[in-house]
Amino acid sequence: MKRILSYLSIVLLSASVACSDSSEMDKAYNSVITPGFTFGEEEIIAGITPVTFTNTTTAEGTTVSEYFWHFGFAGEGNWSEEAAPDPIVYNRPGDYTVTLTAWGADGNRATTTRTITVLADNVLPTADFSYSPQMISIGTTVTFTDKSTDSDGEIVSREWLFPDGTTSTDINATYTFEQMGMFNVQLTVTDDRGGSNSTSKAINVRAGDVNAFTLLWSTAVASADALCAASVVAASDMGYIYSVSGDGKMVALNTDGAKVWEYDAMAKDGVYLKSEISYPSADTDGTVYWVAHGYGGSSSASLVYAFDGATGSVLWKNTTAYAPAARIAFSTPCISPSMVIVGSRGTNGAIRGFEKGTGKNTATATPANGGGTSGTIALKNGVVIFTNTAQYGYGIMVPDASFVWSPVPTSDTFAPNKILSAGRCQPCVDADNCVYLPGIAEGSGTWNLASFDCTNLTASSKKTPKWSVNLPDGFQQTGASLSADGTTLYIVADKATPSVVYALNTSNGSTRWSYTLDAASNSIPAVDNLGQIHLCTKTGDYVVLSAEGELRYKEHLADSVDGSPTISEWGYSYFLGKDSAAGALKVYSVALPGVTSPAASAWSQYGQNARHSNYQK
Repeated sequence: MKRILSYLSIVLLSASVACSDSSEMDKAYNSVITPGFTFGEEEIIAGITPVTFTNTTTAEGTTVSEYFWHFGFAGEGNWSEEAAPDPIVYNRPGDYTVTLTAWGADGNRATTTRTITVLADNVLPTADFSYSPQMISIGTTVTFTDKSTDSDGEIVSREWLFPDGTTSTDINATYTFEQMGMFNVQLTVTDDRGGSNSTSKAINVRAGDVNAFTLLWSTAVASADALCAASVVAASDMGYIYSVSGDGKMVALNTDGAKVWEYDAMAKDGVYLKSEISYPSADTDGTVYWVAHGYGGSSSASLVYAFDGATGSVLWKNTTAYAPAARIAFSTPCISPSMVIVGSRGTNGAIRGFEKGTGKNTATATPANGGGTSGTIALKNGVVIFTNTAQYGYGIMVPDASFVWSPVPTSDTFAPNKILSAGRCQPCVDADNCVYLPGIAEGSGTWNLASFDCTNLTASSKKTPKWSVNLPDGFQQTGASLSADGTTLYIVADKATPSVVYALNTSNGSTRWSYTLDAASNSIPAVDNLGQIHLCTKTGDYVVLSAEGELRYKEHLADSVDGSPTISEWGYSYFLGKDSAAGALKVYSVALPGVTSPAASAWSQYGQNARHSNYQK
């Protein structure tokens, strides 16, 4: 990791120390011992930098016969009697007093100390920006606003890179787009310790806004029988759309609907997929993560992948974390700042964290009642919430002081005593740490949708709902989304046929309005910048409702859809649907008047955003 020099506080406290008894204290020596040492490391990073101490002690009138070093910390390796000790690695940041005592052959001795400062490893800044206006036509001048942050310092420089190769170092920059198409703008920020990070966003330059509901294109990605339950496509900030189908293939498309690359996990890795599959998620740097689970074939592998989102190159794949036939389905990998989190279900179910750079399984916790059946989300406070097996609703992982997960016993979860079946549902969380959990009431259960405040959540804290409701029929493969102001929750009661869309008050769970569809729907609603609610029905209709619950659009586009739409950062919507006449599973692209982006919401759609990161905003 790149770093710049930081100050190293050095205090020299040199003194002659007499013997402990009075006779020795009165003894005069004709010798002079001047202990001293240096070290060449100008910046010392905890756990990384080996510090080499060079002994510079001198003596007049005697020779030095013994040395004793103390390196300023407790525990093994904190002292040495060598003239030239081995290099020392300090594992924690802080100030350390290093002491060197030298003894002369005549009994004289002297001591010196120096204080060294050990720095914590630099946390890289988070690069982010917004732009305005979001509806961009040819000739539009766009203002780009830096929204980057640095958790352990400050941003000291920026560089914007525009499509024609020009750059700017302004905090906020402007650029005029002269051509139609999809263009990437990149921002690189550097912090006060030399750490840098970049982010890119795809900018959609249109000929003009559409004046009606418009099907832009549909592209075949698999055969029609490869449509699976809870299907969803991911749209990265780089301008790519990713789909996975039941034939074991991941396909990347560009915004024109052209295939960019394809990865056949069945042919290359022997992954046997059926109707229970998981779907991809994309990181801000363009990396795409996917878990190809092997449920349905006893000898089938279960792998975790990281792809270069632009080329399809496999950056890494973990082939050992899961046993054959592990069940990992109905979800996308959760992308936290430090790891990729995946939940698996069944007897050997577990929640696992994978290092983003290497794919190494660095964190594992096994819940008391199996692992995650579908959605897994992470909060900024480190809490992980996942759809649990049987009638235990949702499981919880709480980190300790060292950020190690500790499973919460089922008796202390959100739905103890088998009162909720979460099925294939997805949890969501708002900006204030309130989670919204749908399911099917079981046994003595009195609710099928509830809100819980997770601000001060601990393993043993009582999980009392902020509010709970029992809506007709309930939920089996859906989840909630939120309005831009966070006051309204949208959810489809998908166990009912026809399904019902509800808008609820997030403060108390009361119903603002409901809308009965013409057919069943398994969609998690997606909310756009106009506050409109998008969803798909199982009969292939694309439905858009106003924020007040009135029908805006209903277009029959496919023969069957069993999942959710995705609203990209550039405003176009995408979904997977079956075209029976063509014998194909297709990705469909839709444009609506005035829709330029998802809602500026804490959870605007499936997985929080178009990338489906499942991480709290």
